Amino acid sequence: MTVLHIACLPFPTYQGTQAALNSMLRASSELGRQAHLLTYARGAYELDAPYPIHRIPDFPRVRSLRSGPSLGKLALDARCIVETRRLSRRLKPEAIVAHHIEAALATIAACACPVYYVAHTSLEHELPIYFPRLPESPIATMARYFEARVCRQAAGVAAVAPSLSMLLGGRTTYLPVPWRQSIGGAPTPREARRTLGLPVEGPVCLYAGNLDRYQGWEDLIPALAALRDLHAGARLLIATESDPAPARLQATRAGLGSAVHFCRLAGEPARRLSHAAADFTWIPRRTACGLPIKMLDAFARGLPVIAMRRATAALPIDAACLCVPDHDPRALAEAADRLLADHSLVDRLRSAALAYLDQHHSAAAFDAAMERLLGGPSRASRVRDALLRSGGEAHPAR
Repeated sequence: MTVLHIACLPFPTYQGTQAALNSMLRASSELGRQAHLLTYARGAYELDAPYPIHRIPDFPRVRSLRSGPSLGKLALDARCIVETRRLSRRLKPEAIVAHHIEAALATIAACACPVYYVAHTSLEHELPIYFPRLPESPIATMARYFEARVCRQAAGVAAVAPSLSMLLGGRTTYLPVPWRQSIGGAPTPREARRTLGLPVEGPVCLYAGNLDRYQGWEDLIPALAALRDLHAGARLLIATESDPAPARLQATRAGLGSAVHFCRLAGEPARRLSHAAADFTWIPRRTACGLPIKMLDAFARGLPVIAMRRATAALPIDAACLCVPDHDPRALAEAADRLLADHSLVDRLRSAALAYLDQHHSAAAFDAAMERLLGGPSRASRVRDALLRSGGEAHPAR
């Protein structure tokens, strides 16, 4: 089966959704699946991908790599309808997998062939965060309408987190993101800290990710203040490709400017360095949707995880990380104190995290879930429906 994946976003970038998308398509390619990707013209770096990447023409020239809506992205999404039709005629895929709501709306409008929707977040819960000065209710209502419409019209629906699957309801299934253990190549903590200009001694907490409001990063600074009451030399390392100015300002206002350090998260060497320098990572969360890929990444690198309950996405990971209540910076600090005092706990978390990845996020687990998603209607009925929608131009089953 040839499957065309559509993602209306810049690709590749250093954000979690793009990393998850790359991991999914790599797994499909390595398992012998014919996977193609259509995405925006722009990305943050060159990617040596084992799967073909097709790009929407670079007009309008949208250069932002950030998450969230914009007028330029809406124009590109409209162009995606035309490109989906063109690419479908050339590749003759038996199915299209649309990632995120924008791609789903565009591909359903294109009526190219059966469309399967993979949700990476809930539009209803996340979209209002990008418009903090507007009333939340009308935005959420509009988002809920489009989300329900896509779930109703798609041939099948999947979500990358169990919590998101339950949130969308109906016939939504869970699609695990494949993620591999990171093996070798990491510097020692001492080497990593010296490279990053951090003190060699004392606890270092890591936050690795963007600084958009849905992340709930604002809880990190008060959590650091509480931890420093217990460990005076504790420091926070924020590894991000976002503008660090808001976090730097919050730290300065809290009198913690010298205790919060920043580094870029551009590429694997930077990720390896930031994780090696830390004793553990904090994962807050503001919205109850989506999967923090940073959590899987920390598991794979053997870095202990302290996550707010909302950030765990209803995954079965209670043995693999320390979970704390939502919006509770002091709980983050107290969990960190437990880790710093109990080396056997650290070892248990690392072992459980790697076992969890092997069992739940293997390429085989992803492939089996993808088969279940695409196996909704029979092949014959999918081709028949495609013929009806496209006026007789659908491609035959292969």
